Amino acid sequence: MADRISFAVTATPIETLADENSGSHDVLSGEVNTKLGGGGDSLSLASYAQTAANQGFLNAAVNYSTASYAAGGTKLTALATADFIFIKNTGRKFIEATSLGAASTDVVIVALKSSAWTTGAQGGWVNDSNAAISQFFEIAWLQPGQAIVLPLGASNKSVTQFGSVAGDLCSFGQVGTSGTVEIYVKTVVAAGTVSTTSNAVQYLCVT
Repeated sequence: MADRISFAVTATPIETLADENSGSHDVLSGEVNTKLGGGGDSLSLASYAQTAANQGFLNAAVNYSTASYAAGGTKLTALATADFIFIKNTGRKFIEATSLGAASTDVVIVALKSSAWTTGAQGGWVNDSNAAISQFFEIAWLQPGQAIVLPLGASNKSVTQFGSVAGDLCSFGQVGTSGTVEIYVKTVVAAGTVSTTSNAVQYLCVT
């Protein structure tokens, strides 16, 4: 059988109700009235043969990434394409790729980075004053222990249009007319202000 990955996501909407004894209890949200979830059982992959730094695991060993607190954060992987990405805030400080540091309450922001405008074939991003900037777009705000999965379409690079202009869709890692799309992670304190240390991120990036 071919290499593949199974995944699922779940969410339980909860509301807190006050009772007659000045207490409270949690119930399933009446406005939603259902648990949410979905999954995929057979996302096909080429292999699990990437390097530890690009894939996040190798030879049954984890390879943590730092989510730098410095400006720009940390690029998660150098893979040019990916079919599936898993990202988790370990809730621990980064020491090295194979071990975790002290507990942390800091948050990890996951963002898409679009390159700044350049002349020539590659496009990019400019601000409202028409100045070239690298723009980051928030995907997730991960508290300690929280994680996300991103099923992607590396196997179908023929899809290059999302809106009304040909070439306006860039797949992960792709260099196109709208720039290069890459995933970055950055550590901030829970209130959103600048941290002084970096959390460790557990990840799996596969194609």
